[in-house]
Amino acid sequence: MFVPILISLLLLLPAGVLAGENADGDSLPAENRNMVDRSYDSMDNLVQKTVRGIDSFFVNEEHATFTDRKTRVRLRLNTDYVQNHGWEVTPKVKLYLVLPGLNDRLRLVMNDEPGADVDQAAPDDQENDIALRWIGKQSAKRGYSFDLGLRIKSGDLDPFGRINLGTEYDLPGKWVGQSTNRLYYYSKTGFRNDFRQYFNRGLTEDLLFRSRTRLQYFEENEKNPYIEQKFSIFHSLSDIRKLAYEVLYRKLSIEDSPFDEDEIEASGAEYFNHYQVQIRYRQQFWKPWFYVEAWPIIFWPEERDYDTTLGARFRLEVNLGGTGDRRLDE
Repeated sequence: MFVPILISLLLLLPAGVLAGENADGDSLPAENRNMVDRSYDSMDNLVQKTVRGIDSFFVNEEHATFTDRKTRVRLRLNTDYVQNHGWEVTPKVKLYLVLPGLNDRLRLVMNDEPGADVDQAAPDDQENDIALRWIGKQSAKRGYSFDLGLRIKSGDLDPFGRINLGTEYDLPGKWVGQSTNRLYYYSKTGFRNDFRQYFNRGLTEDLLFRSRTRLQYFEENEKNPYIEQKFSIFHSLSDIRKLAYEVLYRKLSIEDSPFDEDEIEASGAEYFNHYQVQIRYRQQFWKPWFYVEAWPIIFWPEERDYDTTLGARFRLEVNLGGTGDRRLDE
C-alpha cells in the first residue's frame, strides 16, 4: 500500500524539480546548469516536432486526460481472433463530456480507463464505469484530477474514487518523459494503483520510438505488482495512414487471460506470463470521423506452455467531437 501512495506523491513534485531546480526553488549551480542547458539544447527541432506533435495521431490517451478540453465520444467495434480460442465481437463506448459552469472544471467520463482494450488479444470487456471528474490542474505539461464514479462488472455495482496524475518533461539525449499515475479505491475490492512511465524519442519526422513501463497493484490480489513492458515504433505513412510495430511482455491473472479455463494447459496456476509481437495498422476511411484498424498478432502465452499462438484484431471506430481524428491508442 505504501508503494502506490509514494508514487502518487512523487508525481506531485513541482515542475521545477523535474526541470532542474533544487528543493528551495533556486537554480542549480552555474556549472551544472550549463551542462543541463547543453543537453537540452541538443534536442533539435526534429525531436521537438516529432515528440510534441506525435500524439496528434499516435495519442497517449492517459496523458490526454489532463490536456483535453473538448467533448468527445468514441464508438468502437472490436472483432478479435485467438488461435485455440476462437472469435469474439465486443462493442465499446467511451465518453468525455465537458460540463458547463464551475470554471470549466467538471467532466462526465465513461470507460476512461486508458488502453483498457488495446493490448489484450481478446479482452474481457464486460467491465464498464462512469464517473464525475473534477479538474484540479490542466496544462500541456502537468495535470491532476479527481473522480467519483461507479464500476459495473459482471452485473455487479462497485462505487469508486480515483486520483489521476500526469506530468511531461524533457530529458537529455533527445528524449521526452511522461509519468502518469492513477490511484483507485473501490468500495468492494479496496485499493488499486496503475503507474505508467513513458520514454519517447523522435527518430525521424515520420518515426517515433516509445517505451512504456506499467506497474499495477491490486489490494485484493496476493501477487503484486502486475508488470508490463512495451516497446513501440510509430510510423506515419501519410496523413491518414499510420503503423505501429510493437513487442510486449506482461504478467496477468487467470481472469485476464484470453483463454477460457478449459483451454488453459497450466493447471492450478493463477498468474501467467505473456510475450507478444504485433503490428497495428490504422487508416481514416470514407469520412474524417471513421477509422478502420487491423492488427496481426503473434504471442507466446504461458497458459499454452508458450506455444506460438496467432491472433488478430479488426476494429471499426467512430470519433465524434474533440480531437479524436487520426489517433492510434498507446
